[in-house]
Parts: sequence; structure tokens; C-alpha cells
Amino acid sequence: MSSFLRLAVRNVARNRRRSLITLSAVLLGVTAVLVARGITDGFLRLMVEDVVQGRTGALQIHPAGYLASVEALPLAPSLPYDEALRARIQAVPGVAGVTGRLIFSGLVSNGVSQTTFLGRGLDPARERQAVPRFGFEVRAGGRVLAPGDHAHALLGSELARSFQVVPSGQEGEGQGDRVTLAASSPRGRANSLDVSVEGLTESSLPFENKRVVTVPLKLAQELLGMEGRVTELAVAVEDLGELERVAEGLRAALGPAYEVHTWQELQPFVRDVIRRQQFILAVISSILFVIILTGIINTLLMSVFERVREIGTLLAVGVRRRQVLGLFLLEAMVLGLGGGVGGVGLGGVLVSALGRWGIAIDNLGTGGPIILRPEVDLSFAGMTFAVAVLGAVVAAAWPAWKASRLNPVDALRSN
Repeated sequence: MSSFLRLAVRNVARNRRRSLITLSAVLLGVTAVLVARGITDGFLRLMVEDVVQGRTGALQIHPAGYLASVEALPLAPSLPYDEALRARIQAVPGVAGVTGRLIFSGLVSNGVSQTTFLGRGLDPARERQAVPRFGFEVRAGGRVLAPGDHAHALLGSELARSFQVVPSGQEGEGQGDRVTLAASSPRGRANSLDVSVEGLTESSLPFENKRVVTVPLKLAQELLGMEGRVTELAVAVEDLGELERVAEGLRAALGPAYEVHTWQELQPFVRDVIRRQQFILAVISSILFVIILTGIINTLLMSVFERVREIGTLLAVGVRRRQVLGLFLLEAMVLGLGGGVGGVGLGGVLVSALGRWGIAIDNLGTGGPIILRPEVDLSFAGMTFAVAVLGAVVAAAWPAWKASRLNPVDALRSN
């Protein structure tokens, strides 16, 4: 086999220009696939982090039946927010943190005009354990909610602009403008409270900038008459790869009175965007590999046509047809190995460099850039290399079979 391998390498090197073009096609194709995958993975990771770390958490727990009517923002049924329930959740393997939230709606007024708002009551002492970017993106000049805050709020930037509200500034620099929040309890009792605006939140979702008001959980409970109650629990997990296993553990630990949903179920739009991006990448990769394999087929077919007399001589001196077949397959494997190794190496270097430097992209809705960092997926790189090599061998099957089927007498007579 070693002699055949040396012969295959020699044959590939005989027509250097054509082999170099084929090797370059394999190398550039593999590089393009790896870079595209690296950028796509970096972009998808940003999307997942935005949802998991800044919005829903990895998992959410609700009363049974809550999610079916979530569009109406029901306040009942609700969940107890006490140490006993938190301890049951924390005891499930894989859970990293848990926090309670109260989601509600009402009216916000600045004394001159008023509008509807979506309220988010957050527990500042525990929110970071489950949703590290709690409070969402707060503009410079404001501050996030802190443990101990009560009559304080964060307003969406567009809502604050329409009300001409100015936040308090950095912590400890005085009170900001005040607004009045009005809402009704689950039994219909109306209540209102004045709050100081501590900061303005920015989001990539225009609705949040126009309608969302974030307040401490204690204030939301007081406003709604729901002391010790929440509408949802956000849960962080130690490893997103174990998301489904942790969700099943929570369902088993909490029983049928509770619903446990993953972030994909809570954010189907983001889930579908990720699936579409992965599908598009798969299509692009397939097209690139088809182009690569077509080049390999062309190279080996040309080699067969040019070496008809040589093949006839090999068959005439006793070389078996399966050995001729194997020789051409080895030549294809050499092309695939050379291009695959070069492509994986070059692609890995490019993706690593882009990951270190980062790619600044506009974060729609916030006006500020975010840094996309492509990342190398070693398992995908290995799979791409294997596909390049195996694809080259498969692509060579027909030219190799054609060479092995030549009639020795006819081959020796050809010019």
C-alpha cells in the first residue's frame, strides 16, 4: 500500500498546475465553510445570550395554564415567592440561580399625559443570579435597580422621551423626575404609586423602548396587592447543553401544579431565526462542497484521459483492476487531505483572529455597536475535514471505476 501511496502522490504532482487549482479549491471551500460557521455561531451566541442573560433566563416556571393566556398578562393564578419554593428549585441538579418576577400592565402618567405600560417587577437582590443582565441595557447617566430600592423605576427610552423625563443620574446624585404608576389588583382594586426615574433602558425591540417600565419587585407587589407573590420564576442553568435535562428535573420536583418552559418555548421567534440561519449555512456549505467535488471529478477524469496508455500498461503487466481503482481513489484522497488540512488550518486561524479582534455590528434599536466574536467549533472543523476527504474519494469513484474498466489492448493502441 505504501508503494501505491507514493505512486499516487507522484501522479498528483505530475500536473502541478491542475492539482494546485484543485487543492486550492478544496482549501478555499473548507476555509469559507469554517469562517461562515464561525461567524454564524458567534451571531447565534449573541442572540441566545440576549435572551437567556438579558430577558427570559434559561428556563421559566409559571402556574399551570399561565402560558396559554400570557398575552392577557394574567395576575392569577400566581406563584408563592418564598424560601421553601426557591430551595426546591435550587436543589435540582444543574440549577445555577432563581429569581421571581411580576409581569403586569397599567397606566403611567407624568401629571400632564398618560399612556399604558408593561410593568416588570424584578428582585434586584436575586435577578443577577438568574438573568445576569438584569434591568436590561441602561443608558449612560442612569443606573440599574439595586437591592433596597423601592419607589424607583427604569423607563424605556422612547417612553421617557415622550414624557420628557430625566433620570436621576449616577447613584447618589439626587432624585430624578417622578412619574405615577397605576394598576389594578387581581380582584380589581385600583392603586397608584409615585416613583423616581433612575435610568432609561434601551432594547433592540422597539416595543420595550416605548412601553416597558421596570420596578423593584416589592413595589410591584405593593402596587398590585400581591405581597409574597410573583407571576413567574426565571431560572439559570449551569450548562445550556443540559437545558432539557434540567427542565425535566424541575417538572419532576415541582409536580403538575407548575409549568416549566425553556427559552426556546418562550421565544419561538428567536428559536426559528436560529434554525433558519443554521439551514442557510447548511445550504451554502453544500453548494461549496458540490463545487469542490465537481473540480475533483474534472481533475481525475482529465487524468484518466491523459493516462490511457499508462493504465493499459499497468493492466497488461498484471496489475489488477481493483488496484487501478484504488490508485485513483488514493490520488483523490491525497487531494482531499492536502486541501482539507490547509483549509482547516487557514480557517481556524482566520476565525481565531476574528474572535480576538471582534466584529462591531450595529445593535438595532440601541444606537450602539455590539461586538460579534466568531468562534471555532472543533467538532465542526473535524467534520468538515472528514467531509472534504471522504467527498473527494466519493467524487473520484466514477473516474476511478472508468479507469479500471479500460481494455488493456485498446488502451495500449490509443495515442
